[in-house]
Amino acid sequence: MMFLDMVAAGIVLLRGLFVALNAMCPKTRLFMRLTWILLTVGAAAVLLLGRAPAWPEVLFHWGVAALVCADRRSIFLKGLPCN
Repeated sequence: MMFLDMVAAGIVLLRGLFVALNAMCPKTRLFMRLTWILLTVGAAAVLLLGRAPAWPEVLFHWGVAALVCADRRSIFLKGLPCN
């Protein structure tokens, strides 16, 4: 269980650091920035604490990992150009 939880947290952390936060432009809404920052910090905390999770937590973390990897168009800007 712990390995699965760590993998899910790693997916969220990497997606947050290298895809979501780096792809944001100055017009990205504050709410979306804070959401990704909280998700990324939460994933880092899961990796650093390293405690054995209960199975509902593992399912939740895998659900979050799947959600952040889903292809959603214009989630950051709602149609606004980054220029």
